Amino acid sequence: MALYRHVRDKDDLLDLVANAVAERYIVTADTLSGPWPQRLRVLAHGMRDQLVAYTGFADLIMRRSNHTPGGLRLAETILDTIAAAGLDDRATAHYYLVFVDLVLGRAHREVHGDPTTPERNADLLDAAAGRTDLPRLRALRPYLRESTPGAIFETELDILIAAIDEGRR
Repeated sequence: MALYRHVRDKDDLLDLVANAVAERYIVTADTLSGPWPQRLRVLAHGMRDQLVAYTGFADLIMRRSNHTPGGLRLAETILDTIAAAGLDDRATAHYYLVFVDLVLGRAHREVHGDPTTPERNADLLDAAAGRTDLPRLRALRPYLRESTPGAIFETELDILIAAIDEGRR
């Protein structure tokens, strides 16, 4: 209870945590220099790393925005990075929302149940093992088992960056 002498309520405390995470661990020197695709990847990885490391943080950010000074700076940094691709304002806003959805959604799934993990798909893959009428599923079992959330995340980022790049034309 002594903590509440310094903050009004739980929401204020959560805002302080969200602000500190955004300021210290996500918007770094690496997010402010270099080509826009590289900066976007650094931002995405920084966000995902923090959201997955602190599972309650992922839930918090999924439920409400990070409207603290650090959160606002993070949003501005993401927008600046996407705009650096040469997009107009409408496309920049659109891809900002896609970026946020991709990163927050990926982190939330990793924390609460990721449909891409081999563990989640083990029963499906085991059931296909003895079936002769499922040649593609049987043939791809080893590759489906070796995929990782990190590899899926990289592919999702590749797709987003390609879409942004295409949107410039």
